[in-house]
Amino acid sequence: MIVLDAHVHIQPRFDLNDFLMIALENFQLRHRESGAQDSLTSCLLLAEGKSLDFFSVLGKEGRQPTGRVAGWQVRATAEDHAVQLSHASYPGARMFVMAGRQVITEEKLEVLALATSAEIANGRPLAETVDAVRSGGGLAVLPWGVGKWLGKRGELVGRFLQEASPESLFVGDNGGRPVFWPRPALFDRAQRRGIRLLSGSDPLPLAGEESRVATFGAMIDGELSDALPAAELKSLLCNPRISITPFGNQVGLLQFFRMQLGLRLQKK
Repeated sequence: MIVLDAHVHIQPRFDLNDFLMIALENFQLRHRESGAQDSLTSCLLLAEGKSLDFFSVLGKEGRQPTGRVAGWQVRATAEDHAVQLSHASYPGARMFVMAGRQVITEEKLEVLALATSAEIANGRPLAETVDAVRSGGGLAVLPWGVGKWLGKRGELVGRFLQEASPESLFVGDNGGRPVFWPRPALFDRAQRRGIRLLSGSDPLPLAGEESRVATFGAMIDGELSDALPAAELKSLLCNPRISITPFGNQVGLLQFFRMQLGLRLQKK
C-alpha cells in the first residue's frame, strides 16, 4: 500500500527537518491504522509556488550529501523529479518526495502540476495550463479552494470538467475545507466523467501549519520501485481499476476561521 499527500507546500517559515519528520510520523500513523502489514511507502507531492524550490535542496542532497537535512538519508532516483528519503527512527519506511508546482491561471484559478519538474507558466487560460502540465509529464489537479469554485469561476470549472479529457486530470480536495462546507458538487460531476479525486493537506504559510502535512491525503494499493517511483505512481493513479481511498479529517469551525484570519492579517 502507498500513502500519499497530493497537495504539499513547504513554506519558508517551516523547518525542513521538522517538516519531513512530521510527514513521516503522520504517514506512519495512517499506515498503522489501516492495518497494512507491509513496510511503509509514502509520497509527498509538492506544489511549490514560483518563488520556492525546496525540491532542489533535496535533489542536491541526494546527489551530493551535505547533511543539511540532518538524520535523513536522501537518495537520488533515476528521475530528476523524485528523491527517496529514509530515517533511522523508522527502519524500512520509504518516503518519496516528488517535484511539482502550483500554477495560477489567467482566470485566477489554481492548477497543481504534480510529479514533474517541468516549468509551467502562470497566467495562461485554464485549458492551456492543463495541456502544459500534461505535456510536461505531470498530473494536473484542479484543487478546491475557499471561494475559488463559486460564481463565474465555479461555472468555468464546471464547463471545463464537462468538456476536458480525463487523461491525467484530477480534482483535488484538501484538509483546509471545513466540516461545515458540503462536499463540492463538482467532485461528483468530475467523477461521472472519469476524472478522479486526489486529496492533500495544503499547509498554509502560518505558524503551526506544518503539523497538518500528511494528515489528509489518499491511499492506493500498489508498489513503487527505488528507480522510477514517480512514473509508477502516476500510472497507478491514472488506472481506473485502482481505487483511490481518501483519508483524514476536515478542519473544525474555529480552526478554519483562525486560518482565514491569519491569512488576511498576513496580507496586511
